[in-house]
Amino acid sequence: MIESVLEKIKEYYLEMLPFNKVLGIDIDLLDYKTGNAVTSFNMTKDLIGNPTIGILHGGVTASVIDLTGGLSALLSCAKFHEGKSLDVIGKKLASSATIDMRVDYLRPGKGHSFQCKSRIIRAGSRIVVTKIDLYNEKEIRIATGTATYLIG
Repeated sequence: MIESVLEKIKEYYLEMLPFNKVLGIDIDLLDYKTGNAVTSFNMTKDLIGNPTIGILHGGVTASVIDLTGGLSALLSCAKFHEGKSLDVIGKKLASSATIDMRVDYLRPGKGHSFQCKSRIIRAGSRIVVTKIDLYNEKEIRIATGTATYLIG
């Protein structure tokens, strides 16, 4: 059942959300037990925010932080509703939303590829708080964020 839930989350994020396709997001890790999530993507010309120095657009940074934290929130939601049917869990996942987010831009988004890591700080029955970090391929932290999600 857990594998089916993880596949449902991946399908939702990679197939149902067109913006994630634009970003070129890959899901590298969904840890059901801990709620940790890891995503990655490559720099493309469409993601550049400053063409003079070729750095990642701040909106892309914030979006990736949000969506990676959202994956942790969805894992928490699935775990909270463990034992319920896949349809019920799917509806809960689809009704989840970001209710607050803070992003701290630590340095320019220089890099060829990026990895974003999320972990759960607190998970309740309806609210999940996550801590998220974005790194480039040299493992330099580009940005950090905290996000709060309302789960189904």
